Amino acid sequence: MKRLYLWVELILMFLVLPVLYFYELIPVHKAIPLIVVFLYCLFIVFRDKNFDRNVFRIKRDYPWRSFLLKGSALLILSSIWVYVFRSDVFFHLPRYNFWIWVMLVLSYPVWSAYTQEFIFRAFFFYRYKKLFTNPLLFVVINAFCFSMAHIIFRNWMALIFTFVGSIIFSFTYLRNKSLNAVFLEHSLYGNILFTNGLGIYFYLPM
Repeated sequence: MKRLYLWVELILMFLVLPVLYFYELIPVHKAIPLIVVFLYCLFIVFRDKNFDRNVFRIKRDYPWRSFLLKGSALLILSSIWVYVFRSDVFFHLPRYNFWIWVMLVLSYPVWSAYTQEFIFRAFFFYRYKKLFTNPLLFVVINAFCFSMAHIIFRNWMALIFTFVGSIIFSFTYLRNKSLNAVFLEHSLYGNILFTNGLGIYFYLPM
C-alpha cells in the first residue's frame, strides 16, 4: 500500500501536474506549483524522523574545482552556441539590462535553484528510493521528472538542458550528500545560462 501511494504521489506531482500546466488547465501563475510542491515536500521531510538532516548542513569542503571546471566548460561551449545560432541575444542582459541581470543572478539561486534542488534531489532521492533498485535508472527517472517540470517553457532546449543538468546535479548530490553543494552548482550553471543569453529558453524577459 505504501509503495502504491508513493507511485501515485510521484506520478501526480512530477508528471500529471506539469502536463496540466502545459495545457493551461490550471488557471494560476506558473510559479505557484513550485511553491506549493516545495512546501508539501518540506512538510513530508520534517515530519519524517528518518530523514537525514545532515544534507542541510553547511560544509567546508565543497568540490569547488569540479564546479568551476564544469562551469567554465559550460560558459565557453554555451556562449559559442549562442554566438553562432542566436547572436541577437548574446550576453544581452548584462549588456543592455544590467540591473535586471544583477537582480536575476542574485534572486535566481533563492527562488528557483534551492527550491528545485530540495524537491528533486533531497526529497526525491529520499522519498522514492524504495521504488527503484537500480541506482542509474533512479537517476534517469529523476532527470526525466526534472525535465518534465520544464515543459511549461514549450521548447526542446529547456528539456534537453534540464535533463542533462539533472543528471549532473544528481551525481553531485549523491556523491556529496549535501543539498548546499548541489544548490551552489545549480545556481552557478543557471546564472551562466541567464548571463550569456540562453535564458531566453526559460522565459527570461528580453
